[in-house]
Amino acid sequence: MPIEIFRRSLKPAMLGVFALVASSNALALGECGLSCCLAGANSSGVALAENFGLAIQYEYSDMKTLRKGHDKVSATEVIESHWMPGMMYAVPNKMTMEKVSFIGALPINERWTMIGIVPVVRNNMEMKMRNSAGMSMDMQMDEISGLGDVSLMGFYTAYTDAPIMATKRLTLGMGLKTPTGKNDERTASGDMVHAMMQAGSGSWDGLFTLNYMHAFSPVVTQINAFYHLSNKGDKGYEFGDQIGLDLIARYQAVPLINIGLELNMIHTTKDKDHESKYSRPTMSMLDNPAYTGLTSILLAPGVQFRFKDLPASLELKYQKPIHQHVNGYQQVLDQRVLATGTWSW
Repeated sequence: MPIEIFRRSLKPAMLGVFALVASSNALALGECGLSCCLAGANSSGVALAENFGLAIQYEYSDMKTLRKGHDKVSATEVIESHWMPGMMYAVPNKMTMEKVSFIGALPINERWTMIGIVPVVRNNMEMKMRNSAGMSMDMQMDEISGLGDVSLMGFYTAYTDAPIMATKRLTLGMGLKTPTGKNDERTASGDMVHAMMQAGSGSWDGLFTLNYMHAFSPVVTQINAFYHLSNKGDKGYEFGDQIGLDLIARYQAVPLINIGLELNMIHTTKDKDHESKYSRPTMSMLDNPAYTGLTSILLAPGVQFRFKDLPASLELKYQKPIHQHVNGYQQVLDQRVLATGTWSW
């Protein structure tokens, strides 16, 4: 029946869409990050597997806009306010971040599901710089790519009103982000590459989630909360903690096709560079820990396609900020596209 198909398609979201907002830092990843993997994988069906589920998710994040507080500013304005004769100063013009995540789900029993996430990242950035003589120029940073930080999470169903096709469910999650990604890439001059451009964070971080689902057939609603507890990395850099809250609604438009709309609210605290290995506040906007931490609200429409007689799905999502407020000067997310393919056994 169409209603049964719809409810089955949304069961994974009860386990982990939770966040769409977990992150290792407050600039490039601060408006999504790790939990985009959880959101895409779980809502598309990877956690439905009776024995094992596998998902592959692609993310493309586009960042061009610079903000001071809430207001937009240009790269030239930022340089004018920071440059001093005899010194150089650099500001990002454009940043693109791509990530392919391999996500596996292993059901332990009817209440517990374990999920592992293995990301591979590719980061590129274009800069505008004014040198010590006052001449401005554009420059391209070397691409940073490789294995990111692997994460492991466990989801526990604390309450459900029915073992199959539940209309109400409360799920709790806890996990760990491990420091598997490289975080000591250097520029040709020997300086550390910007912390937010590194593939990893160098820290062991705690991940905590809570999700409440209530189905009003043929619509399913969710409230998700997420907390990412960041710790100091092995190079002394500590990304800000992150708190996220999501409001989600999904509707079965036709059999095997679900459409959804999400409102994602995010707050991150400031970073700390305990050993000053990444900090160059007089030379680079990106290397100033005072210019980290933000509050952001994003709108994310999406569509999910399921395949008849196959335990597979394809989900497409578009994420757009509708409010952003940053500490100091920051480059922020303009848009993000996510595509997730899932197969379960």
